[in-house]
Amino acid sequence: MDMVDEVVGAVVGEFGGLLIPVLWLVAALVAALLLLQCVVALRSASRRRRAGADLGVRLPRGVRARPVKGTRRGGSFVLSYPCWRMARKDGTRNRRYRNNEVIEGVSVLELGRWRLTSRSVFRFYDFVVALREHGHSIALSSEEATKMHRLGERAQWEWVQATSGGLHRRFADDPTQFEQFCAELYRRLGYEVEVTPPVADGGFDLSMVRRGERTLVECKCFGLSHPVGRPVLQKLYGANAVERADHLVLVTTAIFTREAVAYARQVGIDLVDGTALTALCNRVYGSHPPTPTPTTKDAQLTREDHLANIPADIRGRYAAA
Repeated sequence: MDMVDEVVGAVVGEFGGLLIPVLWLVAALVAALLLLQCVVALRSASRRRRAGADLGVRLPRGVRARPVKGTRRGGSFVLSYPCWRMARKDGTRNRRYRNNEVIEGVSVLELGRWRLTSRSVFRFYDFVVALREHGHSIALSSEEATKMHRLGERAQWEWVQATSGGLHRRFADDPTQFEQFCAELYRRLGYEVEVTPPVADGGFDLSMVRRGERTLVECKCFGLSHPVGRPVLQKLYGANAVERADHLVLVTTAIFTREAVAYARQVGIDLVDGTALTALCNRVYGSHPPTPTPTTKDAQLTREDHLANIPADIRGRYAAA
């Protein structure tokens, strides 16, 4: 023990003169870093107060403000949704990369003389809505513009000529829009509907769920001179060998051949021909005045709209955000 004490005493005696200045230097660096953090925090708080005063609203927590050159009379913004650094085509995690991670980007709004940013897309969008309600002119985001276009299409669909021939003329040049029309029709009937990609529909166009039961729907926009034959139904029935849905439906603007009707009865496929489709449209949309042109208020994003922009495998993390 005496030897240890002697060694320690020798080390302290040798380096003690250097150790004290080093400790002082470390303490000074820590103090400088803390001071710098305080300065940054105070500057950020000052900017937030000034931006709030200029815009007439209180900036929510997590929204940062930075002055920019010039003054913009109208605002514009970009929303950044959480995503995987390395994603598959559908946006979900690409498991071939071990160190994959979720990236939460920065949403940006430029308005007046301010650039406002946040990593919380939900809180940020609520802030944009509040600014609009306060009278600020802010252009539609790409997500809002897409929703506005979809609403405009829906208004047209609702008031397309209420006959199977009218439906065929409306969608003959773009059958994928007929699929969207049918999807919206069934949504109005209480189904949760997913439209399959056109390049790989697997024998069906819509996958729907209601009351815990799944239904597959194939949509055919044919003219009256082109009846739906048995092979189309066989393809749908074959697809269900893999999908195992509870119900199968084939919707068309035309009619079915006798062979197709007989096959449908045999395997249990529900048929909706042009006449039945027209009746279904009348049941859903009725005969009320045409829907007015969608407005910015109509294009406002809902929580469901936000979640739809987040990859399906991480959507649950943000559902209660």
